[in-house]
Amino acid sequence: GRKQWALRTLVINLDRRKDRWRGVQSRLKAPQVSGLLAVERFVATDGQCEGAVPDDVVSRRWTTDHNAKYDGRQGYRAGVELEMSPGERACAMSHVRAWREVLSVAGGGSDPGGGGDGVGEPVLVLEDDAVLAADFAKRLRPAVEAAAAAGADALYLGYIQGAPWRRCVSKGLQEAEYLWTTVGYILWPRGARRLLGALPVDAPVDNFMAWLCASGRLRSLAVEPELVDQEGEWDF
Repeated sequence: GRKQWALRTLVINLDRRKDRWRGVQSRLKAPQVSGLLAVERFVATDGQCEGAVPDDVVSRRWTTDHNAKYDGRQGYRAGVELEMSPGERACAMSHVRAWREVLSVAGGGSDPGGGGDGVGEPVLVLEDDAVLAADFAKRLRPAVEAAAAAGADALYLGYIQGAPWRRCVSKGLQEAEYLWTTVGYILWPRGARRLLGALPVDAPVDNFMAWLCASGRLRSLAVEPELVDQEGEWDF
């Protein structure tokens, strides 16, 4: 029955940031108590731990070529090679491990070429600075059901828009081209398989996901207005 609908929610949190875990637990209490979310702490990869991020999963360097098509900041240009910071690489690895978890629970294993058709239960991936909109509980279930019906691989609940919407799917639901931030998104097993099949992550993880969407390899939808924001301002 509908009362049993509880969205599995992985909250990415570093062991050394217990303060952040306490904060996000408090913010997620109401939807957890109501049975809307089934919240789990998902231990983040720590960039300070040597060898925690394999080079064949997350690259050490990236170029601005793809992102420059969408980033209009003055002086931002294509053709620049940059080094990924330990924090960026660890963040990417945390999300890769979350994608593997989404796929393994669906029965496809963490191998992107594994079995299963990828149509399974969606999982909400949240970073630990996520703040829920006031109407989160009211709008979440209809948005997830509409996105599933539209064949979404991923549904962004929070984002910074890098390009105009491709089209309006239904009221409050848009098809995205290029979105920044990974503060909160819902991922279906099919989407997890597509993300894992495109490894290594060769840019900051939000850019990586955005480019797969822009290039037609990941079908990303987004709720409008957003259902999740970041506790602090994004450094744009």
